Amino acid sequence: MLNKKRFLLALMVAGCCAVSGCTTDHADAAETVVEPNMVTGTVECKEVYIRAKIPGYLTDIPVAEGQEISKGDLLFTSDQRDILVKQTQATGTLNAAKAVMEKAQANVALLEEEYTKYQELFEIEAVAQDTMDKLTTQLDAAKLDVQAATSQYEAAQGVLAEVNLNLSQTAQYAPCNGTVTLVSSSVGELIGSGTTIVTLTDYGDRWINANVDEYEVGKLKVGQTVPLTSKAYPDTTFHGTIVNVSKNPDFAIKKSTNELNDQDVVTYKVKIALSGEDDIMLYPGMLVSVNLDEVGEAE
Repeated sequence: MLNKKRFLLALMVAGCCAVSGCTTDHADAAETVVEPNMVTGTVECKEVYIRAKIPGYLTDIPVAEGQEISKGDLLFTSDQRDILVKQTQATGTLNAAKAVMEKAQANVALLEEEYTKYQELFEIEAVAQDTMDKLTTQLDAAKLDVQAATSQYEAAQGVLAEVNLNLSQTAQYAPCNGTVTLVSSSVGELIGSGTTIVTLTDYGDRWINANVDEYEVGKLKVGQTVPLTSKAYPDTTFHGTIVNVSKNPDFAIKKSTNELNDQDVVTYKVKIALSGEDDIMLYPGMLVSVNLDEVGEAE
């Protein structure tokens, strides 16, 4: 009976050793798995903010959020009445300044003609020196009047040009193709200069911004191709091309937290343009995985 107990105990010890050995083998195998070198990037698109150039009341916003528009389409207009009044005033001032300038120029022409005649008489001593001196003084004064009148005319031209520019800026048009993603104001609202009224997004101009740490960024070059994946399209691998590797550090994404006096890891922003061949709609803010182990050669 004692021998039987000893035999069972030996079997149990052997079983424990076998289980322990298997666990160790699996742990060693797990340790040999190499994780891919992945970084996360963010999708960005070209956004254009259409701002009011001059203050005024909005009179029309013929676009709506989600609407596809083309370059040159009207986006909004503001009240022109105050500017039209200023245009009338500036036009009147310009015309008056022009008349004064032309009168001064005519006076100079007349005096120059008279001076020429008296100069001929002076040369044959038929006119006194005092008379020539007076004519010279009058002619110099008349030329100064022309200069002053010309300056006033040019200033009036500048005022009218500014008014006309402001008048043209009461209507704002789309500078590019895109989608209206935000309309920030309403018709009848009084807006100030610089207020954003419409935001356009060009989904055709997309790229990825990824922060790559200093240990990896030196391996990347402009023109290299990289495979990209997104949780929005888990079964699809799409393509990008590195178009810029920033030389300026972005921020320390990995902080030192151990007792070995390690330093923070600085990251650099890498811009990756999406290929036009990939018919995939990635929206701004979506996260994309970039596999740095599969970076291709520069094109």
